[in-house]
Order: sequence, then C-alpha cells, then structure tokens
Amino acid sequence: MSTTTELDSTREVLRSSEIFQGLTDDELDKLLPLCQEQSYEAGAVMFCEGAQCNYVQTLKSGKVALETELVISRSSAERATIDVLSEGSSFCWSALMEPHILTSSGRCLEKTEVIALDGEKLKALLDENPQMGYKVANNLVKVVASRLQHTKRTMERILSVIFHDLKAPLAAAESYNRLLLDGFVGELSEEQRNIIQRSSKRLSDLLNLISNMIDFSRVDFGEFTTEEVSLMKVLEDCTEMMRPLAVEKGLQLSVALPRQLPTIIGNAGRLKQVMTNLLSNAIKFTSSGGITVRAKDEKDDVRVDVIDTGVGIPTEDLPKVFDGFYKGLDMEKRGAGLGLSISKKIIEGHGGKIWATSPTPETGKGTRFTFILPKNSKQAE
Repeated sequence: MSTTTELDSTREVLRSSEIFQGLTDDELDKLLPLCQEQSYEAGAVMFCEGAQCNYVQTLKSGKVALETELVISRSSAERATIDVLSEGSSFCWSALMEPHILTSSGRCLEKTEVIALDGEKLKALLDENPQMGYKVANNLVKVVASRLQHTKRTMERILSVIFHDLKAPLAAAESYNRLLLDGFVGELSEEQRNIIQRSSKRLSDLLNLISNMIDFSRVDFGEFTTEEVSLMKVLEDCTEMMRPLAVEKGLQLSVALPRQLPTIIGNAGRLKQVMTNLLSNAIKFTSSGGITVRAKDEKDDVRVDVIDTGVGIPTEDLPKVFDGFYKGLDMEKRGAGLGLSISKKIIEGHGGKIWATSPTPETGKGTRFTFILPKNSKQAE
C-alpha cells in the first residue's frame, strides 16, 4: 500500500505534468488509484512504434528520446530522434483513443522514472467527469500541437543538413565530369565519353531531385517575389529551352499561341519551373508523335495546355498525380514524383488551378495537363 509521502510525490508529478496541469486537488486525487511508478535503466526502450499503447505516462525523472522510423528505401529504414523529453513531459496519449497504437518509440537516455496511468481506466474516469475531461483534452491539444511543431522544425533542420551535405560533393563530381568531357585532361575514347556522360546524367538527376525536395518542403506563395509577368515570354522561353530534348527523341514540339496574352502578377522563375516540369514529363513519357503547347485568353483567366501523345495515365492514378512522392506508372523512370506536386503548389500559390486529363479528348491518347492563372486585374481594368 502506498504511503502518504509516496502519494504526495505522485500528486506533485501529476500537477506539474503537461496534460494534468490545472486540475484541482480533488481531481488529482481521483487519478492516484490509476497510477503506478515504472523505472528504466539508461538505454532501455520503454515503448515501440506500432505497438499497443495501454498507459498514459508522465516523466518523473530522467530523459527520454522520442524516435520514429524513416523508410530510406524499400530495403532499409533508419530511426531518427524527433524530440527529447524531460521531467513533467507526458507521452503515450494513444492509450486514450482508438486504435491505441503508438506513433513513436521511447528510449531512455539516462535512468528514468515515470508515472503510468492505465489508459482504459483513465478514459472511463474522464467520461464520468466531463469538466475534468475537458481540462485534460484542452491540455492534450496544446501539447500535441507543440510537439508537432517541434517535430517539424527538427525534420527541417535534418533535411537542410542532408541537402547541403549531398549537393556539395555531387556538384563537385559533376564539375569534374564536365572537365573530362571538355578535354581538359586529354582525348577520350568513345566508350569513355559514353560512360562519363551517363555518370554526368545520373549526377544531374540527383541534383535535380535534391532541389525538388527542397522546393517540395519550402514552396510557399509567401516566399515569392511577384511582379507583372509576360506569360507569353515564359511559354516561349521554356519551349525553346526544352526543344533540343524533344528533337533528340525524334518528337515534334509545336506551339500554338495567340498573338497576345494578358500579363499576370506572379513570379516568372517559378512559372518557368512549372512549364519545365510539364514539358520534361511530356517528353519523357512520349516515344512517338509529339507535344503541343497552347494558350488561350479566357474571360477571367489565362489557360495553358501541355498535350502529349505518350503513354497516358491510368484512370485510377489521375487523382493522385499531384500528390507528393506519387508512385504511379513506371516509377523507375518517373523518379520521386515531386515535380507535379511542386507545380501544383506554385500554380495554386498564384491563385490558379492545375489538373490532368488522360487520354486527351481530341486524340484519345496521351495526356493533357492544364493550368489556369488569373489575369493581371489592373491591366484588365
């Protein structure tokens, strides 16, 4: 049987905890029969991600690292620390709600003691005492929001370091390849040149992937510098830049633009990024025929279509093509699927919309990507 001193100690731990703050002494006393003290040695794993969660826990002493599994590839996964908790921190809230599955793992960084409350009994107690339940729920919402923000900031720092440390050596290796291909260290045989060119292409793809991942995590219209933009020039510049890639595959790249297009308010660089993504995809997934870029001045918007005669997109995949890390048709060639997601963010950041149609109604094959952007309202007046 617990002594008065032990009960007082447990009550004080609960009083200082994140989710039981603000409860009256009478309410805290109702929690005491549900409590048990648990001790762990340094290095011990207290709970595992994906396991059943039975106890809500508050840290009495020690430090606990919250870890989550990051799937790096199909064959490997790593654990990343997303937060370090100290005295008064509460965790394992899944014990209060279905399906009672833990969303992270807990590892003790030093000798640790926790106060654990039976989740099923705690939920019943809170249901019987709505006012007490409201206080706990209100505290829990604040803690979850704070923990989520901390996790987001932690992952952003991790990604920033990863991106920086990856880009520097890749860019250096690519520059060495350029020196070799330009003949600065002597003539290369045809076989040597082909090998280096393939290597250079792989490095360029990796650098583009890293840039896309940075954009995917950061693109926000609030970050754009905007000005009056000639969409006509954006379309002309991008089609001319991508034309050599189409010619290399034996594809026709045609442009059907009106004599004039109204200007828009936006960021020319970001809009060129959208067009480059759409044209790159169209060229990549078209083996014969060609790609058409057309634009139309409509009542309130400017409409742009990029139409190809390629393999098309399965009907079941159409709603998902703009999702981050879309894993649809031919993933080996498609890549990480970030380009379309980034394009959607950019277009919506400009107040527009983007969608895909496959097959293209006019031809019954291929894909048509369409986006609309609002006209420059000042010019329209």
